[in-house]
Amino acid sequence: MSEPGRARILIVEDEPEFASLLELWVSHHGWDASVALDGDEGWRSFSNDRFDLVLLDLNVPGRDGWQLIEDIRRVSQVPVLMVTALGEEADKIRGLEAGADDYVTKPLSLPELVARIQAALRRARVGGAAPGDGFLQFEGLTIDPANHRVRVAAIDVHLTPTEFRLLHYLAQRPEALISHRELLQAVWGPSYGDDTQLLRVTMRNLRAKLGSAAPERHFIATEYGLGYRFGPA
Repeated sequence: MSEPGRARILIVEDEPEFASLLELWVSHHGWDASVALDGDEGWRSFSNDRFDLVLLDLNVPGRDGWQLIEDIRRVSQVPVLMVTALGEEADKIRGLEAGADDYVTKPLSLPELVARIQAALRRARVGGAAPGDGFLQFEGLTIDPANHRVRVAAIDVHLTPTEFRLLHYLAQRPEALISHRELLQAVWGPSYGDDTQLLRVTMRNLRAKLGSAAPERHFIATEYGLGYRFGPA
């Protein structure tokens, strides 16, 4: 039985000893942990209980990590932190495109893992939008932070919490050039200033979703080597 107010974390990891280590480390830092040793068990656990964050190894037997992320995203916006092998850039990109919020690489730095869990839980608690939660409206685009809703050309566009935060942060300062570092720190947290791949993939996914509703429109411009600029065109 979990204690009231303690975050609950689902760990999906097929190596029993490593799963036990993660469970011990998570519990030591004040969170409740549950372990699933394959993707199918992970999905059953997620479907039958409430969790505040999912930590999953992508290469688990049964339902693999990418499929599990997609299944979770169909029913929940809970933060998903994926674990990938060091250097497997394609795995990271595929996981982020499936809807994961962040990643850590093996071999894990457990203090870094804790920091990333803390950041993800903090982002979830503040509700997904960046500071200044006012309704924003532009030609062909509306952003409603209170209801986590984006409409493009009168079409609802489904965004992950991270994609929504990114769009909302940019849209609060139209035409301003915002650096990669500022976006990473504002959207993900203070320790993320150098992870440009995370920003780049999330931006690509965001643009694709906006473009699916209005292919002729371009809402975010790239300033190569510098950052991004919001300005519907």
